[in-house]
This record gives sequence, structure tokens and C-alpha cells, in this order.
Amino acid sequence: MNLQHLRYLLAVSRTGSFTRAAAAMHVTQPTISSGVSELETKLGVKLFNRGGRGVELTMEGRSLVNYAVQIQDLVEEASDLLSRGDGGGDEGFQFGSIDAAVIYLLPEILRAYIASHPDIALSVQVAPSRYLADDLLMNRSEFAFITLPFEHARLDTLSLYEDRVLLVVGSTHRFAGRRSVTLEDVAGEPLILFHDDSVSRRIVDEKFAEAGLSPTVVMAMRSPEAMRKLVEAGVGISFLPYLTVQDALKSGELKEVPVKGVNFKREIGVAWRKGRYFGPAIEDLMAAIVEAFEKTNDYHTLRGK
Repeated sequence: MNLQHLRYLLAVSRTGSFTRAAAAMHVTQPTISSGVSELETKLGVKLFNRGGRGVELTMEGRSLVNYAVQIQDLVEEASDLLSRGDGGGDEGFQFGSIDAAVIYLLPEILRAYIASHPDIALSVQVAPSRYLADDLLMNRSEFAFITLPFEHARLDTLSLYEDRVLLVVGSTHRFAGRRSVTLEDVAGEPLILFHDDSVSRRIVDEKFAEAGLSPTVVMAMRSPEAMRKLVEAGVGISFLPYLTVQDALKSGELKEVPVKGVNFKREIGVAWRKGRYFGPAIEDLMAAIVEAFEKTNDYHTLRGK
């Protein structure tokens, strides 16, 4: 059933004339007549009694007009909702994030966004970068904060934040008082590292491989918070992003130990599917994010704006 044909039906029912309906709709009279005739053919009923003094709705025509009015109201409501970009009450969207980003980089941005968009329901999927990228490719998330570099032909990425990756030990560990250690020293210690599908783990593994060393990995985990607690408890030592250990370093629960000749770092960025359309509500959050990290121009370049 063609929506435009329903508009023609309503115009004729309001004006009582195909000619007056055509004038009101700014189309020709044959266009109106043809549209109504197509409706009648498709439905297999007559919608108007046509007489010399004008037209009148049949019983079937009156029933269809009632539905057509409701359909038109719903179309106008949907159009108004989408043009406002408020998502419509309980509507919202999902984005993904590694835990460090959502814990340490996004709280103030999200606080301000939720205050200005109270009707938008946000869903945040927290997972490793690899799985967040899968969500993007499967259209389950609009965008995601991931560890970079991460390359995929169907994804665009924008670096937002550079984070140092530190060797950290518990306050009573034998390395705690050392001014520095070698990578060979580290390889002989029990290490708690990220799972091997993590970008952060790959960065560390590459350094050991370049030095021809095989580290003693006693535990692999996904949560930097859990890893930090285990290092504090003396279970092992770890390479962890500064974002996740800054408070523990200040309190003295962890100690940073420089590694000679090694400078670990990682980047946190935002990724999305190439060509992905962002509605106004999503674009507002993206604008706030890139502005906070002074990446607005880079973002607009990537988006072709």
C-alpha cells in the first residue's frame, strides 16, 4: 500500500472532489484519480461513490480513511522524533569500550551527555578490543573505544589518548627499591599479563621476542583492575597502563620500575564502521568526545565533513 496514495485518499475525502484534492496536493487531477484507482484495484473494493455532484466515501472508504489518518499521524510523529534526534523516550544506542577508557577517560563526558540527553538510554559493552571490533562489524555497536593500532579494511579509527605501559611491582617486591631492571630480569619473574588476544599483550610480547626472551607468564587476565590487585598482593609483577595504576602508585601500594632500553606505550582510540551513519543523538556524543581530546578536525576529516 503506497503512502502517497493514502494521502490522495485523505485529500479527496476532505475536499469531496478529485479536482479540489489535486489543487490542494499540487498535482494533476489524473494523478489523484490514478492513485485512488490503484488503491481500489489493490484492495479489491470501491472507496468512493462517484456521481455528478462529487464523490462520497463508501463504507470501505470510510474504514480505510480511519486507518489512513492514524498512519499519517504515526508518520508525522516518527518524522518529528527523528528530526529532533532525541531517540524517543526509551530509545538509545550501544557503544563499546575497553574498561580503562570507560573507567578513566569517559566519566565526565558521559555525565555531561546524560544531563543534556536525559531521554537517551546508553548501553555500554565492556570487552577487549578484538571483541568490540566484532560488535562494530556485526552492527551491534555504533562505535567503540579500543586499544590501537587496530587495522581492519571496514573500520575507521581515530587515536585519542596515548598511555604509558609501566612495569609495576608490589611495594615489598625485591624490584621495588631498584632504580631500573633489564628485560632479562623481568623475564625471570612470575608475570601477570593480559590475554594473548589483547593489543596490550601483543605490544609486550613483541618486546620480549625482539630480545630473544621467553617470559614466565603465570597468569593471563582481561581485567587490569584484577591484575593490579594481584600485583599488590605479591602474586606476580605486570606491565599495566598508567591510567589503571596511577592511584596505586600515588598511595605506594605499587611501585614503578623502569626497564632499561624499553619504552612501552599504547594508544586508546575510537573506531566505527566505514561509512556508518550517526544520527543526531550519537553525533552529539561523538562531538563531545573528540572535542574533549582536541581531535575535532581529525574526526571531521575522517568522516568527510
